[in-house]
Amino acid sequence: MTKIPTRPIKDQTLDAADRALEEVENNKPRRNYLGMSAIGDACPRKLWYEFHDPLPEQFDAETLKRFSDGHRSEDLMAERIRLVKGLTLHTVDPQTGNQFAHADFGNRFKGHMDGVVLGLIQAPKTWHVWEGKCVNDIKFAKLKKLKADRGEKEALKEWDAVYYAQAQCYMGYAELTRHWLTVCTPGGREWDAVRTDFNKKDFDELKDKAKRILEARAPLARVSNDPSWYVCKWCKYQVKCHGA
Repeated sequence: MTKIPTRPIKDQTLDAADRALEEVENNKPRRNYLGMSAIGDACPRKLWYEFHDPLPEQFDAETLKRFSDGHRSEDLMAERIRLVKGLTLHTVDPQTGNQFAHADFGNRFKGHMDGVVLGLIQAPKTWHVWEGKCVNDIKFAKLKKLKADRGEKEALKEWDAVYYAQAQCYMGYAELTRHWLTVCTPGGREWDAVRTDFNKKDFDELKDKAKRILEARAPLARVSNDPSWYVCKWCKYQVKCHGA
């Protein structure tokens, strides 16, 4: 006897909660600055659009929950790191009580650090910028491999150009010379970390890039002129950038 396929039964209350989450989060005010967390993106034109002519963003509940998992994972990592005796981790600026923030070019280029840390066992006397990231298992495994193959100090730049640029900006504006990135899988069950040195040349180039994007009156060059290239294909600005 042929089995009749059945549709999954949705819980109406949970479905309503998802729709409410989407409504609340997707109607929050959009930031009106170019972020240091994004400046490492390979495409200057995409960043130009993001600042000068952004498209409205609508995230589904599943994506919004992933964002929330990332924020909660940062808090979880900070809580566990603070268990190390003799270590000091500040996730808010002691002088203001707010998150550490940096701004340039008339507050049009901004970044907010997760924290600063002193007392790492491998470098106990040096203050480090601290950032925490939550990634999927595949991306986490790639970091571990790069760390083993290329060494801790070189791993971040090759692993994720956007995170690397963010690290250089935070070090440059905070006037610190070291960055400590802790990375965990969802739920915080596995974690690892890499330290990165400040590179003034890279920092200056990122500042120049931000200035060009902010001051340009027309879209900058594309990362590719092929709209079917994978980076362009999945970009939300593909139609605006390449035409119909």
